[in-house]
Amino acid sequence: MWSTRLLVLGLVRWLGPVHGYLVRRELDTWRMPGAPEVGAGSIYHALKRLTADGQLEVAATESVDDRPARTTYRITAKGEAEFQRTLREKLWDVAERDDPFATAWAFAQVLTPAENIAILRQRAEVLYSRVEQVTILLAATTPEFVQGREGEFVPAHARAMLKRQTDLWNTDAEWCEDTANRIESGDLEVGADLDAAQAGHWREAISSERFIDTVTERHHLFDE
Repeated sequence: MWSTRLLVLGLVRWLGPVHGYLVRRELDTWRMPGAPEVGAGSIYHALKRLTADGQLEVAATESVDDRPARTTYRITAKGEAEFQRTLREKLWDVAERDDPFATAWAFAQVLTPAENIAILRQRAEVLYSRVEQVTILLAATTPEFVQGREGEFVPAHARAMLKRQTDLWNTDAEWCEDTANRIESGDLEVGADLDAAQAGHWREAISSERFIDTVTERHHLFDE
């Protein structure tokens, strides 16, 4: 799945050299309540597949005490190019279903503020256009079936679902506009791409026992 590959590529890019266990632990903190987790099998499969494709490379294989050996990975030039291409493709693509924006936005700071602003405003325009199209459809149709006017009939429950969708699009578009304005005004700092020192601090944080306790407690609260 493209989203798993993007998440793995992005985290190896930021944290590498890093092993799959830390990638998995970090992704556990990104999971929203009720959303399926990215399983360990999917993560390790993506690491192997991306390595076979030349987008990642093995940095080292090490064993601590009697534990199984762990392989650490880093991104290659080919992987960087694929990451940048996929990131932009999924952020610019306002998909009808399984919208990729939320996943790709996790790496928004890889892009410049100007590009993020352009993406957000273009997304808002697309969403408002869809709202307008559905609004016109609802105005031109009726919830009651009239013999001989089949093309003008949209059942009440379907109209309600269409209204729900326009509400979601409106909310999303308003968020995009507000976020773009906040970035432009300096109220929201999307940050700069990570350097090696920042990546090292992040790896240490993920490795800490306190991090494990925090993630466990958070998931426990959401599961209650």
